[in-house]
Amino acid sequence: MNRTFHQPPYVGKRPAYKAEAPPIRKESSQRYIIFSVPLPFLVLISLIRVGQAQAEIIPVLSVEPNSPQIFRGETVTLTCRISGGNGLYYWYKDGVNVHRSAENYYIIKVDQSHKYRCYGSVDGWSTTWSNEMILSVIERPKAVLTLQPDGPIFSGQEVTFTCEIRGHADTEWMYNWNKDGVQIFSSVENSKYSFTPVESLSSKYTCSGRRRNDSQTSETSNTVTLTVSEKPKPTVRLSPQSSVYNGDRVTLNCNLLSNGWTFLWYKDRVQVAEDPDTLHDTVSNAGETVYQCKARRGNYDSELSDTVTVTVRVLPKPVVSINPDEQVYRGETVTLRCDIQDEEDSDWIYGWNKDGSGVSNEQEYRISSAETSHAGKYTCRGRERRGSHSSHTSDAVTLTVSGFTYNTVIVFVAVGLSLAFLNIILLLIVRWWHKSNKDDDAGPSDVIYTELEFKPQKKAQKDQVKASVESETVYSQLKQNT
Repeated sequence: MNRTFHQPPYVGKRPAYKAEAPPIRKESSQRYIIFSVPLPFLVLISLIRVGQAQAEIIPVLSVEPNSPQIFRGETVTLTCRISGGNGLYYWYKDGVNVHRSAENYYIIKVDQSHKYRCYGSVDGWSTTWSNEMILSVIERPKAVLTLQPDGPIFSGQEVTFTCEIRGHADTEWMYNWNKDGVQIFSSVENSKYSFTPVESLSSKYTCSGRRRNDSQTSETSNTVTLTVSEKPKPTVRLSPQSSVYNGDRVTLNCNLLSNGWTFLWYKDRVQVAEDPDTLHDTVSNAGETVYQCKARRGNYDSELSDTVTVTVRVLPKPVVSINPDEQVYRGETVTLRCDIQDEEDSDWIYGWNKDGSGVSNEQEYRISSAETSHAGKYTCRGRERRGSHSSHTSDAVTLTVSGFTYNTVIVFVAVGLSLAFLNIILLLIVRWWHKSNKDDDAGPSDVIYTELEFKPQKKAQKDQVKASVESETVYSQLKQNT
């Protein structure tokens, strides 16, 4: 029984003709009948039988990595396995011969999907075609590297890198980590890499993935630069920065040049608030109050800020002085002065009130010619020129203005002084005269008479009877002792 076989393009050498031999024909009873035939026909029969045996060997084509999808740019190995193969191997892509070699493997870098087949030879005779292998090529995924927390990183703060192969489950991959181009971890299962830098640094990190089932790799991720700075220290700004008095409301700002922080406030070393970056506080006690703040993000705390000391003072009370006196006469010049004893020597604007109405904005209130209309109660008060504070109100000073003019009073005083001087002169003359008479008239005693004039006085009597006393002269004896 004759058998036919499919034979790929001829490869190898034809065997040399041998001496004539009888041809062999295979019967259905498996018995062979020997005919006397020429030698060339015998050789042809031998070749046919060899081809039949060769056609029964089917190559097996396999690929490594064996995956239904191959990443573009991935290197794969095609292997053509032929039992007893000892000749060249031929590789076809989409029906076109692309390679031949003595090795039964073919290494390629795939760029797109193709169909591959192979065949080989045994003892110089070609095999049949192998099975068809379709390589399905997809884009190679790229790893994406992210860093948390976002923003500036400080020493002592934990950081976490995350390597993500988007479009693929995390469980498909093993991960490789690189720092400044040097691999620091290889084929780790965790897609996150966390650590706590203890000093300032700047390094570049990348990652990539290797698929568990076929060892295909992703593209290397983007580069993330980790810059670690020294532990931050916030600063406190105080408003107002001028004088602070009892009862004032102060505003403090805790400043740190990054976002995402919560701020803790301390007053005299005791935490008083956990707020945004601003603290409003009303000071109630005179003396020094110390404020500090620090920033917190997650479980990380910054350094404490430097202290800010607020000196709280009691509002001053002005003192009023008046010159020449609180009691003056019409026409006199009067000066009232308002003095504020302030520790900070602030610049004050003064205000005067008379009986509740404003009369002046100067520190000294001068009345050049006093009138009775100037009489009243005067008070003063100060207001900071570059601030918002006002002092207490001074105690009231009462100014009294007499109805006489100052010149009249001067005249009265001058007349009074003149009369007093004349009286003194008269007394001296009388004394001199008296002494002269004493020297002339010696005697046990001298009698001096003087005339006293009595004027009648009215006195209300119960019986409404008026008594009149007539004018008369009474003499009295004055005795002068020697």
